[in-house]
Amino acid sequence: MDNEQRINGIMKDLKDNTLGLDDTFTFKCRVCGKCCKNRQDILLTPRDLFNIAKDLGRTIIEILDRYCESYIGESSRIPIIRLKPLGYENACPFLMGKRCIVHKSKPAVCALFPLGRATVRSKEGVSIDPTANIQSTYFVQPVKCGSSEPQTYTVRSWLEDFGLPVDDEFYILWTQTTIFLSEYFRNLEAHKTPANMLNQLWNVTFTVLYTNYDSGSDFVAQFREHASTLKKMLTLLGSKAHGLTGGAPDGE
Repeated sequence: MDNEQRINGIMKDLKDNTLGLDDTFTFKCRVCGKCCKNRQDILLTPRDLFNIAKDLGRTIIEILDRYCESYIGESSRIPIIRLKPLGYENACPFLMGKRCIVHKSKPAVCALFPLGRATVRSKEGVSIDPTANIQSTYFVQPVKCGSSEPQTYTVRSWLEDFGLPVDDEFYILWTQTTIFLSEYFRNLEAHKTPANMLNQLWNVTFTVLYTNYDSGSDFVAQFREHASTLKKMLTLLGSKAHGLTGGAPDGE
């Protein structure tokens, strides 16, 4: 499935199956492992990497080298991390038999399943800033697994059972950061920034965004600081890159 098909599928699920925090859905995992196979789309956030590394007693770099692969998003144009599928079944590298070896620290996208999560712009207030007024929304994904005797949950109770914050500050910060980065890199490419400069900026982004975290300190505070630092660095470096191409940043 290519990225455009994946996004279109998410948007259809969101439109057809949107849930509020106290709306209900039915599901019961029967530990079949199906949702961990034939998957090439498990994308990791910096928080996912932080939690997994801490749980396994490894560094983030070790987790990246052993279990992940990175690439530049086809449409987002930012560094993306995904779990590297294994074998003919394209199984998750953390799947051992039918069990997840990082169950306590599994990626948020896995903990949410069968729910999906997306961000929408709030109708409150008007702003030209695409990162303003962002809110989380949830939807039920079409699934082909689960017990024949499902249980009923609210979205709120499902989140709480898996230790996911109902008011998830990181998720909003992460969305705002990726929106900024996507616009930033697409703008540079539109101004024909030299490939070597783009590669340097992507490397800086990858390092600051994903790798430099202290496992003994609060993650969200660290991410907030990193995101702010990265934005300042890229804004400065981007101005120099535009100077090299003879162009000017949008809005100037």
